[in-house]
Amino acid sequence: MTLFKKSKQTFGLAAAATAFALTTPDADAQRNRPGTPRPNIVLMLADDQGYGDASFMGATKLQTPRMDQLAREGVIFSDAHSGSAVCQPTRYGILTGRGYWRAERPQGTYFIENEIMLPQVLKDNGYNTAMFGKWHLGFVREHDVEGEHDWNGRWAKGPNWIGFDYFFGMANSHAQPPFVFLENEHIYQHDPADPIIPLENREQEWLYTWDSGGSTGAAAAHEACDMDRLDLILAERADQWMGEQTQDTPFFLFMSFFAPHVPFTIAEEFRGTSEAGELGDYMHQLDYATGMVLDALEKHGFADNTLVIYTSDNGGVYILGEPHGEMGSLELGHRSMGELLGLKTDTWEGGHRVPFIARWPGKIPADTQSDQLLALEDLFATFAAAANITLPRNAAPDSYNQLPLLLNPEVPIPIRTEMIYAGRGRALRHGDWVYLPDRGSGGLFGTFYLERFGYEHSDFDGNVMREDAPPAQLYNLRDDIAQSRNLYYEEPEMAAFMAARFEEVMRQRKSR
Repeated sequence: MTLFKKSKQTFGLAAAATAFALTTPDADAQRNRPGTPRPNIVLMLADDQGYGDASFMGATKLQTPRMDQLAREGVIFSDAHSGSAVCQPTRYGILTGRGYWRAERPQGTYFIENEIMLPQVLKDNGYNTAMFGKWHLGFVREHDVEGEHDWNGRWAKGPNWIGFDYFFGMANSHAQPPFVFLENEHIYQHDPADPIIPLENREQEWLYTWDSGGSTGAAAAHEACDMDRLDLILAERADQWMGEQTQDTPFFLFMSFFAPHVPFTIAEEFRGTSEAGELGDYMHQLDYATGMVLDALEKHGFADNTLVIYTSDNGGVYILGEPHGEMGSLELGHRSMGELLGLKTDTWEGGHRVPFIARWPGKIPADTQSDQLLALEDLFATFAAAANITLPRNAAPDSYNQLPLLLNPEVPIPIRTEMIYAGRGRALRHGDWVYLPDRGSGGLFGTFYLERFGYEHSDFDGNVMREDAPPAQLYNLRDDIAQSRNLYYEEPEMAAFMAARFEEVMRQRKSR
């Protein structure tokens, strides 16, 4: 799958001195014209949707008509990246505008006291804020004791703590207990006379079989959380919430979907509807839920003044031997990562290059594309600019305002020229070059699946790393987006520059 021609722009050693600083657009270009109504902002974030898991990105074994519609009505970015190849660091980066490589995670939650948060900034500037779906960034439960969880009390220091007026969703992913919804800081439909009781997970069975999974009791709460319809329920609740909003007050709505993360909990009407197995069916359900949110914007009269972003928290993942004895999506001819190397958790491109669409009628030109570099941490500054908000000086240090590029996708000058990917492994992107300071995929999946996916890689014989493989990795993505040839030995000056730059950035960890 190749949708875009890579820009011919590259960064050599002669440009090193100026390339250290990321381009910052003129302040006037960051704002709407005075008097323009501030837009509503809707962020839809899929969980583990890979670069090739949608028909607008080239998939043929599954169809995503509502995502395709959104893409036709806005701009597609082909070089958008999550800050990490796993979900929590990416979500942290979106909400703080800080790379996770800077994070100092306290016990219980991912956030420190007085950290400047995206929803709080929007709320402080007149926005109503709501989040629906997967949280997975920690809570502090008031009644926990050492070694035991009390899920029946208040769930503090979660979405409401960082600025969301309203939260409806689950504490973690739908692969982890408790398998009930929370509404704000308490279990939804909780009955004190029927408390929820944690259970030990039965090895890995809970990934593929569902009743209440790792929790029992709380019959009403479990019944309200239909595991096969999670994203559909979220979209219905978001529709209701939008119906309570007015044209006079802008809103920020964060739809944090569960699909297509395993387990594939699929409603009956979507089973067997794709040619890509259960993954494809789950993508069909996610696409339908996406359409429900878009329809709600239209129904309630908000579509014309709403900036909508659709993306994913990291790359896709292929599960060997999908449940229920079905053929996996790969055997059926579908590749979640398209032509990219690597999967979720990997520092290779397939782990963090993600689908990305932006739509804002009358502002963002329809049916456009961009191959400029964009990071999900950039959403913080971009949303603030769209809302005419001047950020505090110490806010969102790794977020760059991409609004000028969204409004004019054909501008050839990049706003961002480098970024750090940080999850299980780390890498530095700089212009067309990417540097990994270690051997291998930097994650759990990529190396194991090299041969299975039919990859040829200069450092490997099949799935086995060559003894003479370089100690680090260097790729030029303009010429080799599949990262098939490690140029570490062939380009020693660039390898040395990238290694030095990587170390310099790491030393800046606490500098802002």
